[in-house]
Amino acid sequence: MPSQKNPDSLKDVALQYLRDSVGSADAQFRDGQWESIQQAVSGNRVLVVQRTGWGKTMVYTISTKLRRDQGAGPSLMISPLLALMRNQETAAFHLGLNARRMTGDNREEWNDIHEELRDDQVDILMITPERLANEMFLSKTLPTVASGLGMLIIDEAHCISDWGHDFRPDYLRIRRVQKMVPRGSAIVATTATANNRVVEDVRDQLGGNIQVSRGSLVRRSLQLHNFHMPKPSTRLAWMAWAIADHLPGSGIVYVLTRKDADLVTKWLQSKDIDAHAYYGDTQEREELEKALLNNDIKVLVATIALGMGFDKPDLSFIIHYQRPSSVIHYYQQVGRAGRGITDAYGFLMWGEEDERIADYFVDNAFPSQDEIDLVMKALEEADGGLKLAELMFLVNLKKSRIEKILKLASLESPAPVINERSQWFATGEADGFQIPPDRIERLREVRAKEKLQMREYMNHQGCLMKFLQQALDDESAKDCGRCRNCINRTHQSYLPKPAMVQEAAQFIQKKPNIIPPVVRWPIRRLSDHPIHESQLIPLDYQAAWGYALCRMFDVDMSQQILEQRRNRSHYSDEIVDAFVEVLRKHCGSFRYVTYIPSRTDQHHVPRLAEAVAQRLDIQLVHSVSRTGMGKRQGDQKNPVQRARNVANAFTIVHSCKMSTLVIDDVISSGMTFTTVAALLRYDGCPKVVPAALVYRSLSE
Repeated sequence: MPSQKNPDSLKDVALQYLRDSVGSADAQFRDGQWESIQQAVSGNRVLVVQRTGWGKTMVYTISTKLRRDQGAGPSLMISPLLALMRNQETAAFHLGLNARRMTGDNREEWNDIHEELRDDQVDILMITPERLANEMFLSKTLPTVASGLGMLIIDEAHCISDWGHDFRPDYLRIRRVQKMVPRGSAIVATTATANNRVVEDVRDQLGGNIQVSRGSLVRRSLQLHNFHMPKPSTRLAWMAWAIADHLPGSGIVYVLTRKDADLVTKWLQSKDIDAHAYYGDTQEREELEKALLNNDIKVLVATIALGMGFDKPDLSFIIHYQRPSSVIHYYQQVGRAGRGITDAYGFLMWGEEDERIADYFVDNAFPSQDEIDLVMKALEEADGGLKLAELMFLVNLKKSRIEKILKLASLESPAPVINERSQWFATGEADGFQIPPDRIERLREVRAKEKLQMREYMNHQGCLMKFLQQALDDESAKDCGRCRNCINRTHQSYLPKPAMVQEAAQFIQKKPNIIPPVVRWPIRRLSDHPIHESQLIPLDYQAAWGYALCRMFDVDMSQQILEQRRNRSHYSDEIVDAFVEVLRKHCGSFRYVTYIPSRTDQHHVPRLAEAVAQRLDIQLVHSVSRTGMGKRQGDQKNPVQRARNVANAFTIVHSCKMSTLVIDDVISSGMTFTTVAALLRYDGCPKVVPAALVYRSLSE
């Protein structure tokens, strides 16, 4: 092995490793690559801010290889996504490195990995930042690694900064790992999406002496296009035309919700396009990634679950069915395309539902001090620890909100809460704990500015690539000469044929909006009634699969329904007729119609049920009555609170001994339906089919 004192010779070895890794005898380092590797091999700290596809993975894999050749210990990599790790494993393998990951989907391998670590057979150990909160990892694995650590690798380093678009609180735990890094060990942090503000924040957190390697963020292979297409039917029609006839190779369609992933996937499949939805369990996602990498499928329709780090050099197009939450998110996602080919396309469409979805995510981003105090008080007053479900019983906050508060509190020093064996305990340090209000306000302002900047980008008349570069403080930004604005393409040339738009509209209307049955109560013993004897709801008490006329984010129909709900005493014939058509098509046969009585409104739902019964020529039965117990269900923030609120809120006053349709107008969690269905079935009803006008699924 050449001496480190001979940098030219060391560079030659590194260059050969690069060529071996990419499989090209002519490969050369890109501007800044060798300099970053040299810093890492010398045991320094380096922050690499370079465009997607530049080769940041090569920096830390080649650096690890060179340091291991010199006898250094293994590298510890902290990376945010499994998809990212799987690509990194492959890159390490091509260099002859043994990269192992300890993640939730490979627990059966952990003992073997521990043995390999003890025998110094692991070159790179990969973990998510959340693993740094795991007791077993901290007590058993980390000491084994940290004592001889050769390099700490922090991928997607913008996640460290709460200024960043993807801030993840668990990244703050890296500070503790830094304290365990031996002298002479290198730190390599990488990101493609950091503006000046984020770069400075990351520098401060990793140490002011860190060197920054920063290059141009231009993606010369990408041709960017923006379209304003408010109607989902227009966007669906355009995609079917473009993907089938004009876009060679394979690509990704990004959507904001799982519901949209299913809709777009089914539509493309109906047009004989090989499309698959990407958001499910880990094993399914891994199989879909491999299929796309091997060009075995045409399109993945993905949520942000397929984001950072997915590396397919010949990916030829990225389509955004809706706008991302920020320009930086967009740059990161569209940057998946065109890494290893000369021509690739990025299409951004935006519609009328985007604003509502964006507002929903912004409004739910940060806990308030009152919410923090509620959680802290519940833990302090508890006799021992509390599981998450028990906290949800005591505190009327969303599950995600409680989890965020617990996570942020556990990162404090001293921490006001700790987690032991899935239970949370107050440590006595909670007095005065708060997330500084000025920090929350500052972050809200950042998110608001990001939303405005995204609007500016969508309506921008100049070079689109230059806009993205400037948003990331790239001083080399200039007109790309390739985007839709630079080549002066007219919007009319991209409008799909009216017949295809009409077909897509009919597809949306015909696609069933399913209300799945709830199969278990969120907590045991909600009441003394026999339906709550077991947490698992017996089949004899479960509702059947139900159907809704539309979803909350189906803007045209849902807004019309909600407006009529506010301003009229009954729903229009148009709404009722559309609802009845859905029921006739999907709900099968039933003998009775009943309804969920409202707490406050005495007209809308009974009149809706009466109109449905008349049109179907089926008997209307006033079967369900309220007991006067329970508060407004819409004010209940988590599944436990919602189930608890309606556990004793209804009674059966008239039996339905044959299959029954149960009607409500707007539902969210379905817990009211679940409770009423269980009561009806306990009373002797053989089948209960839920039906609603609007289904606002909380998982969307």
